[in-house]
Amino acid sequence: MAAAMSGCGTEVPRTIPEDRHPPFQESVMGANARIGSILLRSVHIEAPSDVRYRAGADARVWFTALNEGPSSDVLRSVTSPYARAGQIRWDSNCDGSATVVPALVLRPVKPNLAESPPGVPPFDAYHARLVELNRAVPAGTTVPVTFTFDHAGSVTVDALVQPSNAVRPEPSNRCHGGASAAPSPS
Repeated sequence: MAAAMSGCGTEVPRTIPEDRHPPFQESVMGANARIGSILLRSVHIEAPSDVRYRAGADARVWFTALNEGPSSDVLRSVTSPYARAGQIRWDSNCDGSATVVPALVLRPVKPNLAESPPGVPPFDAYHARLVELNRAVPAGTTVPVTFTFDHAGSVTVDALVQPSNAVRPEPSNRCHGGASAAPSPS
């Protein structure tokens, strides 16, 4: 994944290059949605460490976003009525330490995507975080999560809170071929 670097003390949106989107596999757990040319795949909330997230806890939202349109679009926010705030997070080094970014640029996907390496799930180096849940959220239930894009608009997805016993490769194996930092286009 390529990420735009911050410059001159200002943050710039992270950019997913058009040729680095992994293919989507239907067997992945989570909700799917389409809004305009944007596809959201495998939207789900990471399993809580206990049987539920307690009020005040943060919850990680995993998803894959693909842009099938002719031009870039920007994911501006990820929110939920179940949380005080939402954050878009980017793991520029694919080392499990994501930072908050103001937006995520989604470039159009190319028609012939490369196959994922064996054993590497088709996920990207980004996720969202729901900050300070305002209620207890049990595993196995759903949470409404709204994704807002510059051009495509907004869509709300009922994201499944994974059961606590679900075994998933999160977050260490979520990068597709590694992520590298790159300056944003001028």
